[in-house]
Amino acid sequence: MATEPAQRTAIVTGAASGIGRAISERLVADGWRVIGIDLVDASLPRGELLIGDAGDPSLLARAVEAAGGRLDGLICAAGVPPRGPWDDPARWEEAIRVDLSAPFTAVRLAWPALRAARGSVVLIGSIVGTVEGSPRSAGYAAAKAGLEGLARSAALVGGPDGVRVNVVAPGPIETTFDEPLLPPDARTDVPLGRMGSPDEVAGVIGWLLGPDATYVTGSVVRVDGGRSVFAAADALRNG
Repeated sequence: MATEPAQRTAIVTGAASGIGRAISERLVADGWRVIGIDLVDASLPRGELLIGDAGDPSLLARAVEAAGGRLDGLICAAGVPPRGPWDDPARWEEAIRVDLSAPFTAVRLAWPALRAARGSVVLIGSIVGTVEGSPRSAGYAAAKAGLEGLARSAALVGGPDGVRVNVVAPGPIETTFDEPLLPPDARTDVPLGRMGSPDEVAGVIGWLLGPDATYVTGSVVRVDGGRSVFAAADALRNG
C-alpha cells in the first residue's frame, strides 16, 4: 500500500505582506506547511506566524524548532526598502542588518534542518545592487549585491548535502514595499510596460523550491519584466 508523501515545511520571513505573503499563500495552496516570521501581526490563512524581527536569532531558532528538525524550504523575503540619504550611517547599518545579516543568520541557524531534508533556500534579492545602483540607498544596493555572494557561497557549502541555494532578483513589483516611480501600467523603463505582481515572483520561487529545479543552485533569477536588459541596451545606445 502506497504511503502519502510527508508534508513539506518552509520558513518564510516577511510573510505578512508583499512577496513574502504571496509565496506563503502559494506554498500553502500547494500543500506545504508554512511557518512565517514578520514584525506585523497579520492573519496568515492556514499558516503559522511568529511575530518579531526576522534577524532575531532566538525567533529564528523557534521557527526552526517548530519545523521539527527538517526544513524543505527557507525563503528570506523580509527587508527594508531603499531609504535616503545615501550617506546616512544609520540607514546603511539598518539596510545591511535587515537585508543581508538577517538572511545570513536565518541560513546559518536553519542549516542543520535544511541538510536533514536536503532542502532549498531562496533569498529575495533585487536588480538594484548588481544591475543598477541606488542614488537613495547605498546600503540597500550593497546588501542586495551581498545576498548573491552569500547564495553562491552557501551553494558551494550545501552542494555535497543536496542543499540548494538561489536568489530571486525582482525588478519593479507592485507592492507597498517602495513608492513606484511611474504608474504601474505605464512603465516606460520596463520592456513589458508594467510592474510585476507578487504572485509572478512567487511562481518563480515555487519553481525553485520544487522538483523541476533540482539541478539549479547558486543561480540568480531576475524577475524584472526585462528592465535589466532594457537598461543595458539603453546604455549602449547612449554610450
